[in-house]
Amino acid sequence: MGYLDYLKHGRKMFVKRGQLPVYLVYFITDACNAKCKHCLLADGAHPGWEEPSMTYRKQELSLEEIDKVTASMGKGSLMFLLPTGGEPFLRKDIGEIVKIFHKNTGVRNVGIPTNGSTTARTISIVKDLCESCPELDLHIDVSLDGVGALHDEIRVFPGLFKRSVETYKALRDIEKHYKNFSVQVETTVSKHNEDVLLENYEWFRKNLDVDTVFTLLTRGSPKEPAAKFFNVEKYERYADHMEREYKSGSLSGYDHFPFADFINAKRIVRHQLIAKIVRTNEYQIPCYGGNLGGAMFANGDVYPCELLIDRKLGNVRDAGYDFRKIWFSREAEASRRFIRESKCFCTYECFLTINILFNPRMMPAVLKEWSSLKLRKAWRRVTGRQPRPATLAACASEKPAERPALAR
Repeated sequence: MGYLDYLKHGRKMFVKRGQLPVYLVYFITDACNAKCKHCLLADGAHPGWEEPSMTYRKQELSLEEIDKVTASMGKGSLMFLLPTGGEPFLRKDIGEIVKIFHKNTGVRNVGIPTNGSTTARTISIVKDLCESCPELDLHIDVSLDGVGALHDEIRVFPGLFKRSVETYKALRDIEKHYKNFSVQVETTVSKHNEDVLLENYEWFRKNLDVDTVFTLLTRGSPKEPAAKFFNVEKYERYADHMEREYKSGSLSGYDHFPFADFINAKRIVRHQLIAKIVRTNEYQIPCYGGNLGGAMFANGDVYPCELLIDRKLGNVRDAGYDFRKIWFSREAEASRRFIRESKCFCTYECFLTINILFNPRMMPAVLKEWSSLKLRKAWRRVTGRQPRPATLAACASEKPAERPALAR
């Protein structure tokens, strides 16, 4: 994605009314071969989660239907697409879905989370997308919540850890050959792994040579409710350690597309913001869900956010596959008003991304971290110094850092 493609969305920082979402989370299937203890699909909004039978698979939008929906959105509407599930690679046509979105909306930044269970299929689809869509910036997140048996226990999938590691290693090899592709480890923080977050990360660094890690917090109504009641200080300690790793250069973060350092700076600010939300359980900044961010379920239901399951905006089939008709409906406007007036907030990392990037008041914090990353990189180039990893001993002995107040 070129610089101009990003910059054309810049005006939405100031003008949000009448805009289509720049960030769409699309649950392309509810089917999954794991039963993760922290899974938010247990909220009842995704019927195929408990029984991914053909009855529910038949409710999924077909490629022809997806083509109609995306055509109604038009070119230049989407900035980022997140095809998810379920396990998204259980849909054999996921590559074609991405191509349709790319063709009809012009989206050039696509991130796909996966549990890594379908190695051969994942590799084949990723290679095809990299070669057939050279203008597409493709990112794959391979979920790893623990090492060995712990990961399999959390995901309720014997042998998954071994498969996930195999998939990650294969994708790292692909990353060497395509500039428009990157892969990272994704860790979901829960009560089940709060005690080993730092040890997990150290294992990933030593054994998988990871250069970027994406962290999610358990949210919504997980299968096991206790999963989201993790220790806040343990998370903050982990987040502080990750921040040091990015600033030291031990973790490179995004590195293969325009404004990569800016996005890495946003990631640092997001960690800080999430820690404050978790600690205080209070509203911090406006949410642009239902405005610049949206969610579409496998059956075509459209929501302002997948967590607001009582705020359905409509179904694309009922709307004649006209996404705009749903997005600019009375129901959609009512949802936007509810989010704004209730000061709706959560720790949802994906939507916090747009809440930070499209909020002018957050720019000083992002620019501060961006300049720091740039200066550190320049210093390492001039001096020839190699990045120095933060030590786990130091991190474990320190209290979470005090944060300056973030703009509201």
